[in-house]
Amino acid sequence: MSEVKRSAARVAVIGDIVESRRTSDRQVLHDAVSTVLARVNAEHPVLDPAVITLGDEFQGVYATLGEAFTAAFTIRAGLRPHDVRFGIGRGDIQALDPERGIHDGPAYWAARDAIVEAERLAGKAALRTTRAVYRSPADEPALVAAVNAALTALDHVLGSLSPVSWRILGGRLEGLTQQDIAAREGITPSAVSQRVRGDGIGMAMEAMRMLGELP
Repeated sequence: MSEVKRSAARVAVIGDIVESRRTSDRQVLHDAVSTVLARVNAEHPVLDPAVITLGDEFQGVYATLGEAFTAAFTIRAGLRPHDVRFGIGRGDIQALDPERGIHDGPAYWAARDAIVEAERLAGKAALRTTRAVYRSPADEPALVAAVNAALTALDHVLGSLSPVSWRILGGRLEGLTQQDIAAREGITPSAVSQRVRGDGIGMAMEAMRMLGELP
């Protein structure tokens, strides 16, 4: 039996499509997820590229919490109008079979607990917009609580965005200018700016930026 290799604490991300069974064409959805994951893997730092693992679920591994959050936010925006639920966990990772990319360990266990918790919280009326939860045996409980408070508030803002505002947010995360987005949407740059300010897009982007700087 090959030796199990262990890594230092890493951040595992598990994601799945919310209510994917209601999708009429599962192949189209699968292809969309594959395309978005490939783009985000190419454009953002990742240790173990995010890939589809089972059904509509995917997972990846990142060096820092900030890199994991940035990837998750970008994936979520890129897959609209489909919504995505995330479980993020930090801890050790064991490479059970490096050649086939089979991993296990506390980071994955924490991420699995987190995604289950995200689904449970979304079942409550007051927290129905919850889409991301963080768990970590490697961090102080106060830090984990603070991160989850920020995620809950951010999810509330994102959960109230219109389809147009989501596309504007996605465009900004892709690095497009307001002029580029305006041309794509068939509206004026001023209208884009108004939505960025009035719909909470600017606040959401600032929250994403700060969470994206976490070590």
